[in-house]
Amino acid sequence: MEQFIMLNTQTKTITISDIRYTVDEIINEKDEYIRMEAAEQYFALSQLINDRSFLVRAAVARNKIGLEQLADDENWRVRAIVAKYCDNEATINKLINDENDFVRFTILKRGFGLQKLSNDPDDEIASIARYEIQKSQAA
Repeated sequence: MEQFIMLNTQTKTITISDIRYTVDEIINEKDEYIRMEAAEQYFALSQLINDRSFLVRAAVARNKIGLEQLADDENWRVRAIVAKYCDNEATINKLINDENDFVRFTILKRGFGLQKLSNDPDDEIASIARYEIQKSQAA
């Protein structure tokens, strides 16, 4: 089902599937996919950053909003998206130590923290980091 989306920035409303939402209505909307769609359209991001659904918070992170806050998110998927898009060195350094392997792998694939990740508890991450270090030294 294709959704029609219209954003009116002057009145701060968004229309999704022919239903008009204000910021308050969107943050109280029960359907997380409607809230996620609003976030994907850059609507109410400062409110949706604290949404109860990780899918909505992930959509906020994909828009590169609030990455420093979302780096501490309880859900590893949100933190992995932060790792993919964040350029803040302090945030990246925090995520290098993340408990989730995929978050650390995302940092590794971006080429950050290779020295630290060469001693990662996950053998595959450590091996790839050592390989990338070797490759850069040979160049």
